[in-house]
Amino acid sequence: MKMFNAWTLEVDDPSVAVAEILEQLDIEHSLLAHSVGFLTCSYDYLETGMTKAICDALPFEVIGCTTLTNAVNNEAGTLLLCLSVLTADDCRFATGRTAPLKGDVHALINETFTTTAAQLDGPPGLTLAFLPMLNTVSGELMLNALDSAAEGAPIFGTIACDSDTAYYANSFTIYNGVESRDCLSMLLVSGNVSPQFMVTSISEQCMHKQQAVITSSEGSLLKEVNGMSARDYLSSIGLLKGSGIEAVSAVPFVVDYNDGSQPVARAVYSLNDDGSAVCGGVMPEGGILSIGHMDEADILLTAEQSLEKLLKNGQFNGIIMFPCLGRNMVLGMTPLKEIEKVQSRLQDTVPWHLAYSGGEVCPVYGNSPSTVNRFHNFTFIACAI
Repeated sequence: MKMFNAWTLEVDDPSVAVAEILEQLDIEHSLLAHSVGFLTCSYDYLETGMTKAICDALPFEVIGCTTLTNAVNNEAGTLLLCLSVLTADDCRFATGRTAPLKGDVHALINETFTTTAAQLDGPPGLTLAFLPMLNTVSGELMLNALDSAAEGAPIFGTIACDSDTAYYANSFTIYNGVESRDCLSMLLVSGNVSPQFMVTSISEQCMHKQQAVITSSEGSLLKEVNGMSARDYLSSIGLLKGSGIEAVSAVPFVVDYNDGSQPVARAVYSLNDDGSAVCGGVMPEGGILSIGHMDEADILLTAEQSLEKLLKNGQFNGIIMFPCLGRNMVLGMTPLKEIEKVQSRLQDTVPWHLAYSGGEVCPVYGNSPSTVNRFHNFTFIACAI
């Protein structure tokens, strides 16, 4: 499987945007037997119809989502559309989009996955998923449904986000040029596909030594830590002043599942009247909880470490990266610094595509060669193909 990229900054004239994309792709000489595309862009491209025009001009299906900031090898920015093409003789691709995710979300996702997988010539070895950002359905719930349908096969993906609104109201998934606020788009790959994954959240030097045990939880609802309510625990370590949550939502909580798999980072979204906390992913009972912090130096360090570890695993034909938007926000007035670090390390050694994420989906490695699909916050994730 090969990967190649194109980009445009043209947000007003469809003919110019399409011409730029087609010239870079050189489709007549680039495509193998089977091909598919995925794109990320700012909301502006949906508003002006650019995304639809570009997808309509391509001879293969395209999925994707809006993002805060994105990049490919030769260009990076907030007001940018990046398109990547996967093409192969020995892989098959199939795309699908769910109905609006309400009601029985698990059944809706399972139905779409099953229908999409039926188009392949074998079981999917990789799913690339673009999830909607919804207040009513968590990313963890969507991942659980996908994981069940995929029977544990690797799932890599992102939650849509945007750079324009305080509550990400302009966050959309994309399916063949059509945007949606509440549908999940997926790309399934079968055949000769052996992806490698990298997950890095916070380095050890940015982790507090004090650890705690999750003593009561229900999915992503954290009820008790060290035998006290989540609110009391957060207060006891100095993270709550009065009843405020603002500062806590920017603090990474790293959870070790105690099952041999790599720990994952979690965000605390809100506090309930009963003292429990709503978190960005599963908080397993018996799990070990550590508190971290993010700063610019650590963000650049973990991005570089991720790529160094990944590149040591072999030669690849493409790398897809979805770092958390929280990392971008910490960079403040220099929002492209993490991307510049990626550019300096990878340069043009391999085609790559990076887009900031509203929630990260990436497998982690455990005690065996097999992977476990997990949902992440505050994390830099990468998939090499």
